[in-house]
Amino acid sequence: MRIIVLTLSALLACGAAFAQETETTPAPRAEPPLPEKITLPETPGEGPIVTIRRQENGDSVQEYRENGRLTMVKVTTPAGITYSLLDTNGDGLLDKSDHDGPVGPVYYTIYKWN
Repeated sequence: MRIIVLTLSALLACGAAFAQETETTPAPRAEPPLPEKITLPETPGEGPIVTIRRQENGDSVQEYRENGRLTMVKVTTPAGITYSLLDTNGDGLLDKSDHDGPVGPVYYTIYKWN
């Protein structure tokens, strides 16, 4: 008899514990604020100067210069393949390293979004 009383009291205690648990819906999270929009100064005459020339083999070469320094060269072949040579460190020279030999890194556009 004692075992039955202990079992019933244990079941009642568990039932009371489960009855106290209520489902709480989490409050909706507040979206973090968007960062401020950065606008570039709109002064005429600033920005890259583009020089376009055509080579003997039919390649169209576009040279981009900012403040007189060469920043990028974009080459379009007669077949329509476009590749770019960049100056990423701002020294006015197209990037290449000693271990690359006479060839510098070439960047191809694989895919463009609208």
